[in-house]
Amino acid sequence: MRSAVERFYGWLKSLRRIIVRYERLAAIYKALITIACITIHLRYGI
Repeated sequence: MRSAVERFYGWLKSLRRIIVRYERLAAIYKALITIACITIHLRYGI
């Protein structure tokens, strides 16, 4: 289970906009993370 979580965070880190956090508002940042999670889920089927 731990390796799945580490791979997930690795995929999130590949998205530069999320890591650098260009957004000032927390709600927009959370929305971007949600979109990234949905994209990862649909692409890799975890």
